[in-house]
Formats: sequence, C-alpha cells, structure tokens
Amino acid sequence: MSLLSRACRPAADVLPAVVAVAVGALLMCTYSVGQWVSMQVPSWDLAIFSELAKAYAHLEAPVVPIKGEGYNLLGDHFHPVLVLLGPVWALWPSPLALLIVQDLLLAVSAWPVTRLAARTVGPWAGGALGLFYVLSWGVQGAVAAQFHEIAFAVPMLAWASVAFVEGRWAACALWAAPLVLVKEDLGLTVLMAGLAIAWRARGEQVRVGRRRLTGTGLGLGLALFGLLSFLLTVAVVLPALSPTGTWEYGLGGNAGDGSTAATAPGGLLARLLSPSVKIATLGVLAMTAGLVGLASPWMTLVLPTLAWRLLSTKEAYWQWEHWHYNAVLMPIALGALLDVLVRLKGGRPWTRAAVPVRWLSVVAVGLPLVLGVVTAPRLALAGMLEEGWGQEPPRAAAARQVLGTVAPGSTVETDLGLLAYLVERAEVYWVGTSSVDTDYVVVDSLSSAWGGNPPTDAAEWAMSTSSSGAVYELVLDVEGYQVARRVEG
Repeated sequence: MSLLSRACRPAADVLPAVVAVAVGALLMCTYSVGQWVSMQVPSWDLAIFSELAKAYAHLEAPVVPIKGEGYNLLGDHFHPVLVLLGPVWALWPSPLALLIVQDLLLAVSAWPVTRLAARTVGPWAGGALGLFYVLSWGVQGAVAAQFHEIAFAVPMLAWASVAFVEGRWAACALWAAPLVLVKEDLGLTVLMAGLAIAWRARGEQVRVGRRRLTGTGLGLGLALFGLLSFLLTVAVVLPALSPTGTWEYGLGGNAGDGSTAATAPGGLLARLLSPSVKIATLGVLAMTAGLVGLASPWMTLVLPTLAWRLLSTKEAYWQWEHWHYNAVLMPIALGALLDVLVRLKGGRPWTRAAVPVRWLSVVAVGLPLVLGVVTAPRLALAGMLEEGWGQEPPRAAAARQVLGTVAPGSTVETDLGLLAYLVERAEVYWVGTSSVDTDYVVVDSLSSAWGGNPPTDAAEWAMSTSSSGAVYELVLDVEGYQVARRVEG
C-alpha cells in the first residue's frame, strides 16, 4: 500500500508534470539546436555516439573509427541499450537527432518525479520542485556536454525512485534492473537499489507475476543481480571486446583522458574530500536532496557513482557544474527527498500534516529551489540569454564548403572542429587516434586538438604522418580550414 495520500484531485498532479516536461523539453531542445547551429564542440562524445548510431542503423557492430581502427565501442563502456539509436539514425541521420533524443529522455524523466512531488507537498510546490529537477545542475550539465549513454539511465532512475517512495517494490526492481544495460558501473547502483528495497520492504510480501516473495528476498535478489552483472561485464565482456584485452577504466578509471591531476595524499577520506571542489559537489548534492533526503536508504544509490568519480585523478569527474556525470544523481536525490517527506507525513494529506512536519517540508523543498535560483546564472541554459547565442559562427559558410568537398562514403581524418558534422557523410577518424591513411584530411586551425600549433599545410602534415607513403594534395584552404585529398597510396 502506498504511503501517499490520495486526497488530491485525480488531475491535481498532472498539470504540474505536464508543465515541467514541456518547459524542460522546450528549453533543452532549443539549447541543443542552438549549440549545433553555432558549432559548439565540447568534446568528441557526440561524434563517437553518432558513429555508433550509424553502425546500428546499418545492422552492424558498433565499430567507431574515431576511437581507433576497428574499435568496438562496447569494449569501451557496456551500453547495449544504445542499439535503440539505430532506428533514430535511420529516420534522421544527423548527430542533432541524438541531442534531441537525449533532451526528450531527460525531460520525460520529470513526469514521475513532478507528479510524486505534487501529491506530496501540493501542486504549486510540487510543480516548482519538478521545474527545479528538469532544469537542475546535473541535467543542464548533461545537455551542454552533448549526448552520452546516461540519458537512458535518468528516466529509469526517475520511475524507480517514485516506485520506491510509493512502496511498489516489484515496479521499483523492474525499473532499476535495466540500468545494467546502460553502463557497466550502474550494476553497482542496482546493487544499492536492491539493498534499499531489502531494508525498507523487510517483513512485507511482494507479488511478482504469479509468485509471492518477501520484500527482503526481492531486494537481495536485485542486489545480487546488479553485483553479478557488474562483475560479468567488467571481468568478461569488456575485456573480450576491448582492443587492450582489459577493462580500461577500473574504479575511477582514466583511460585515455590525459589527466595530470595529482592524487590527494593521505587516506581514503582525504582522497574523497580533497581538493575542495569535491566538497562543493557533495554539498550541492546534499542541498538537492533538501538535506533530509540523506536519511533515506534510497540516497545510498549515489555512493557507487560518487566513489569512482571522487577517487579518480581526473578533475572533470569532481565537478558539479559541467559534463554529464551528475545527471544520474538527480532523480536519486529528489526521490530521497520525497521519500523522507512522505514518511514524515505518515499518509496524511499535505494540508493536514502536523505543523512541525509542514515546516520541515517547507525547508526541505526550499533548499533545492534556492539552490536552483542561485546556481542558474552559472549553468548552461543561462548562456541562451547572451546576445548572438545560437547563431551561425562567422566561419559557417566555410565549414559547409569543407563538408561539401568531402565525398560521401569516403574516409576522413580530422580534429574536433568538424568531427561530428562529418559523421553523416563519411567514415570519420580522429587525428589523435588514427593509424590509417584516409581519403581526406580536414584540419581546423582553431581546434583545441592542435594545442595552438596546427599544421600550416594539411597535405604536408598528412604525408608526414602517413605509414604507407600516401601522397596528398591540398584541395581547399578557406578561413582556417584546410582539406587535403589522397591522390596516391
């Protein structure tokens, strides 16, 4: 039986959820389109996942030349759920399609969270909490960083969180279990979800299909499934598919990240809390959970993600403002907050809850809302207010000329500048990992890949790095872009 009161009118929780989803989808999609049009390239991830989607669309293994010749991306991270991108690419063969898919997945995750919030603290406060969630620091960071597989995990965690709060243990387990198909480390998140269910549902009977299980048995079974999935993936599947024959990341792994950050001296606690940016991330997360959420067993689901990030030597993993690493924490933190509030109310309607409980609820809900207002100017969507945001850059016409020069179906080696934009028409290699002589070499003199020292002649650079003596000629040189075409070898 759910702890939530059913005193609200049937539609009282629907309108706030519709608003949260619609506002989130509109703003995120607008941001992504503007980012694509203005040719902002935060990393190589979008190009990598676009090549994966293109391979799946052709019913091929997800071999991604950007990572290396013959590189199967399932040996990098385990994300078979991304096979769902194949039909998307078949219908809309553009990296922008992946951005929109991610935006919609993140936006729709606000639906269950907002409805639960509206039933718990009332439509207005619940709606505000839903808007905070869909525009939160973790979600905005993911949108700005462009596509990543975690987009599929966020709605799963959102529905699992709501099911946990409502005491629907079988539904919670069914939403949590597929996380193992999104990324290998999420098997440990499933482990924690199982332990949380085992603790909270102890002494209860749960119907799973035609069978009845104890809540503890269901939770421990889910925990075992998560743990075994994690071990099988990192010990067998990833090494079998990886070109190095190993799991390249490990706990907090940094394969290929080029990190030079020093590990904090001292014991485990010192590594987890130093430097201070780690404390800031933990503090912002605690405020997202309204502080009271820290008392919920559901909050333990953040521990595996925080562990591999904070124990890593890669500085980007520690931050709360940027990248996609925080997105999976958002539904967990909001779920934990609502879990505590629901239990404090004891099934009573919001308007009839005891005065101390109501005041505690006001403070708990107010903390993330204040956090949202204070952090908003520092997050990605605030950039949309800047003059000229989302417009084509001055070199857009030159970029289109470059794309038109590369023959469809050819192979091309390039830097980050046009990496994702070339995927639709060519098989793309990155200058930092390529070991083959491609049909074309495209150089963007402003790309960060060159460290401020780009080649002065793309043809000469291509020939100097060729392993087979291939001959190239410069066929285009316009506004900092150069295109060299292979003519021999």
